[in-house]
Amino acid sequence: MTDATVEAIRLSERYSIDAIITGLVTDLEDLRTGKISTREAQARAQLAHEIMRGINLVIRGQQILEQRAKMIGKGNANG
Repeated sequence: MTDATVEAIRLSERYSIDAIITGLVTDLEDLRTGKISTREAQARAQLAHEIMRGINLVIRGQQILEQRAKMIGKGNANG
């Protein structure tokens, strides 16, 4: 397994990405069968979208901090 794969699995578990995706699939099925309205499905999809945006911000912030830490570790504190 590559480092990227291990990191992806770790992030998926940390932020319950599988549960979010499963919820979206269930919402789509419920929408198709009439269990939820279009408005409710849109609200749930928007919420999932915002959660994923938040996760992306956390990941980008982590990457920036790791890059800066590497620069400091090399003796270059100009970050």
